[in-house]
Amino acid sequence: MRNDIVTVIDLGSTKAVCLAARRGAAGGVEPLAVSVLPMTGLRRGTVEDADAMAVAIADAVAKVEESLGFQVRDAVVSIGGPGIESMNAQGFVEIVPGGRVISADDVLKVVNHSRQQVLPQDLEQIQALPREFRVNGQTAMRRPIGVPGARLEVSTYLVVGPGHQIAAQERALRNAGVEVESMVLAPLASGLGVLSADDLERGAAVVDIGALMTTLAVFVGGALCHHAYVPVGSAHVTSDVSQLLKTSREEAERLKLRYGSAVGRVVNDNEQMEVLQAGQDHARPMQRRVFCEIVESRMRELARLSVAQLERSGHLSSLKGGLAITGGGSQMQAVEELFEDEVGKVRVRRLSPKVEGSLRGLVAKPDMASAVGLARFALDHEEDELSTADGASWRDRIRTLWTLLGKK
Repeated sequence: MRNDIVTVIDLGSTKAVCLAARRGAAGGVEPLAVSVLPMTGLRRGTVEDADAMAVAIADAVAKVEESLGFQVRDAVVSIGGPGIESMNAQGFVEIVPGGRVISADDVLKVVNHSRQQVLPQDLEQIQALPREFRVNGQTAMRRPIGVPGARLEVSTYLVVGPGHQIAAQERALRNAGVEVESMVLAPLASGLGVLSADDLERGAAVVDIGALMTTLAVFVGGALCHHAYVPVGSAHVTSDVSQLLKTSREEAERLKLRYGSAVGRVVNDNEQMEVLQAGQDHARPMQRRVFCEIVESRMRELARLSVAQLERSGHLSSLKGGLAITGGGSQMQAVEELFEDEVGKVRVRRLSPKVEGSLRGLVAKPDMASAVGLARFALDHEEDELSTADGASWRDRIRTLWTLLGKK
């Protein structure tokens, strides 16, 4: 990173986003350069072809470098997919002498103690995200530095994943000329991209509908407490339309974007559309509502699977900040109504990331939520939050969300 500019790379199954940003005049994310290019070599978070992946990343980074006028040497990068899991861990340290004020070094020690977990073979830690601290077994707090005590405890959300997957992604980035500054869980990034500090504090969930999968994250008390994946995305809708209506995939995608609705009942019975089937010279008429019932079938499956995952968190009914829907697939008509059907009394909103500056029109879109969240994660930190344990690897860094939420 260079001075106050951060560079982030969001890696999805169908696109690679490279975004350079700084803190804007109003304190938010101000994009300075952005590129969005087709992704190859990565599918649902699994590296299938590291060389192809490296080429896609290098192309995306080159376009940003051209706009910036200097070389990107390192970046904060997203990582996700069904193989990326989590575990809750506990740690404690004695404060010596007892009763002195707790320092940043004590915080680092207690979190590192919580990280001393025996993991299944081939799993490695990616992120250690402290959820809450307790001093002398008393009231939980987010930031214990400066508080006098004799014993410090922490609950930590550990993000773990297959070592070969992490190494393959890191190798692809290095071959593209980029060193990893930090790897950030993709669902966490999506949440940071669209949720306010108040949402995170009160409790909120984010569903990011991508092309080949949907990611979910639940935040309670300003901390990530659950994430999950659903193996259904907006591309599955396109595939259904193509197969059932016997159209090319390009025609199916066009129809989905122009006429699709996640809930068929919002469409009038008398609305018509034209469908060009493969091998035909002329389009044929079709009731739009019938078309939307095809779309709804897959979208409702996606919504039900997502809500089932959110229910597993145990927090769905108490999310005062509600449920946010984002990602490229969220732009379909009636997505909010669809999730309202499935989620009950929880407030549902479709959200886009908020950014500052002249590139708002390019970046303030639902499919950029994760990229903006990565930038927010990179920009909103303090020196005592990005501490390094023994060694200089990004794996050793510990990151809280204190700056995003205020010091409490």
